[in-house]
Amino acid sequence: MKNYLILLLTLFCAIESRGQKEVNLEEVTIKAARTIDKTDGKLIIPSEEEKQSSANGYSLLSKLSLPAIKIDAVLHTIKSADNRGSVQMRINGAVCSKEDLLSLNPKVIKSIDFIDNPGVRYGKDIAYVINIKTRKDEDGYTLGVDLMNTVSTWNGEDMAFAKWNHGNSEWAITYDFNYQDFRGDRYKELTDYLLKDGTHHLIEREDIDNRKRNFSNMIELKYNLVDPTFYTFQATLSTHLSHTPGDYTTRWFNETNHDAVLTTQGEKSKSSSPTLDLYFYHRLGNHQSVTANMTGTAIHTRMWNSNNEGTDYVYSVKGRTYSLTTEAIYENRLKPFTLSMGFLHKTKYTDNVYHGDVNSNNNMHNRSLYLFGEVKGRWSGFNYSAGMGLSNEHYHQGENRFNFWLFRPKITLAHSISDLWNIRYSFEVSQHISQVAMISDTRIRTNSMEWTVGNPDIQPNGNFEHSVNLSYRSSRFDNLFMTALRIIPDCNMASYSRTDDDQFLYMQRNQPGIKMWYAMDCIRWSIIPQKLNMSIIASAYRFINNGENYTHTLTSYQIEGNIQAYLGRWTITAYATNGYKFMEGETWNHQDDASYISCSYHLGLCDISLYWQHPFEVNPRLNRGGLENVLIHKQMEYHGRDYGNMISIGFSWKLNRGKQYHDINRKLHNKDTQTGILK
Repeated sequence: MKNYLILLLTLFCAIESRGQKEVNLEEVTIKAARTIDKTDGKLIIPSEEEKQSSANGYSLLSKLSLPAIKIDAVLHTIKSADNRGSVQMRINGAVCSKEDLLSLNPKVIKSIDFIDNPGVRYGKDIAYVINIKTRKDEDGYTLGVDLMNTVSTWNGEDMAFAKWNHGNSEWAITYDFNYQDFRGDRYKELTDYLLKDGTHHLIEREDIDNRKRNFSNMIELKYNLVDPTFYTFQATLSTHLSHTPGDYTTRWFNETNHDAVLTTQGEKSKSSSPTLDLYFYHRLGNHQSVTANMTGTAIHTRMWNSNNEGTDYVYSVKGRTYSLTTEAIYENRLKPFTLSMGFLHKTKYTDNVYHGDVNSNNNMHNRSLYLFGEVKGRWSGFNYSAGMGLSNEHYHQGENRFNFWLFRPKITLAHSISDLWNIRYSFEVSQHISQVAMISDTRIRTNSMEWTVGNPDIQPNGNFEHSVNLSYRSSRFDNLFMTALRIIPDCNMASYSRTDDDQFLYMQRNQPGIKMWYAMDCIRWSIIPQKLNMSIIASAYRFINNGENYTHTLTSYQIEGNIQAYLGRWTITAYATNGYKFMEGETWNHQDDASYISCSYHLGLCDISLYWQHPFEVNPRLNRGGLENVLIHKQMEYHGRDYGNMISIGFSWKLNRGKQYHDINRKLHNKDTQTGILK
């Protein structure tokens, strides 16, 4: 019996060994899950087909049908569909620009972190974060251009870039030139003013001619020094130059008991904005790191404005703004959880001097501090993240000042109900601060009846938001349902008043608050895998605006659809939406119906694209809105003839030689763009 068992065991091992050898000789393909759920979003692994058929970062992202994200691979734009905030783009943790995405080689992309629930450290007004992770690269160079020019009107955006790598160093230069010269914009407005004596004064304003021109240049120099094991240093020097040589509008002005007359408005402006950005990352052992960033920005602005509605009104502005932002983060990747903490400090000085019919000198000092800490991990079948932020905003202008503190917690719980279903709950307190221009003590005439007035007594406020996401994912079909309630108490809302001589003043004041509820269903269907994709987003919104002397509500619905076909070297896209309608304070606004068709062809090192916006529309209505104030009632609409049948042609060329550069795991990036000028 014993010998029999030994013989049987020996025979079994021989068979198992032979079978193992046969398996090793066969070609085995192992495919991991392309989408992995995380506490704050999803980890997506692009397929080889998607990478091979993409020319840059935009074209690859457009193929992934990210929930609630609108990506235009031709116009190079990335926006949120739910209007909750902006989309922050990163490459290997570093906040990146449009130029970075255009010069990115899709073939080196490993995965994409889609964060639809950003943690406390990402800053304010960030609704989504898309972090593209790439393989490590080494020596080589990259040259390229990306040109997009409209053939039906004067409009274009052209860019050239070059990178050279040697050893641990990289040098890069980028130049961007944009231009626009539109003559087809038309604005129409009907306004009913309630005068102090109880009578109504009607005014109709209608454009008959205008011209809007703008030219901008951007040049950026960048140096990187990387030791992948220990540290990263990056220095970036850039400057933006913008020039509006002379916009004008000729408008019919027709008011009660007067004959219609022609009025004109004009504007000229120049601005320059040099920026120096220094970034440093240092690894401490196997699971700790420190990241620091310092950004200095100067903005110099010159502006001239005129309006002869009623009487001649002309003023000019000479503006200077200086800011310094510093940020640091410590991260420790422990086994039960990951701990991160840090701070963000910003100091800013604004000096805007108005001359002419506006005589004002704004000297404003702003200082902000944000402290945060966060832990992320998994416990008892739940993914969780818990963070706490503490922010302080200090402002003073002459005798006016505020010092505002706010605790900003954020909690997220996520659970996988099954392999296909996932549910997540999140609660967050964020902060809203009015633009610097609205807290100035300046008063600007908008037209013969209306004025915009700054309010130095405005206080920041907190936003409270509860959200629930329920997602279903299969190999060819994804469905994400999300709903959220946003409560914004004591917030900055529109306030209108009337003087004894019937001047109507608009300013922002802290008032009872706004509530917003929305529900959204995002559907993605891969009709033919790797060939034909379709996505549909349906949304419902409810707005409740409670002012000191008004309550306004609005319910709106939006639907948008997108279909993409990948036919070898060809990519064809069609998109349509009925537009987003919202109400804030006493003003409602509807971004009107829009549609476009685009196609691109990949040939060698080049890509050629065609973009057709508002097809078969000669003079599309782009926007309409209204003001529901007890003193002022407005109906407004805006048409743009230049956008009708707007055809743009794009050309991109990119040459890579040798190997490329080491990844830069940059996590911080700060830049200031607010001039503080009231218009």
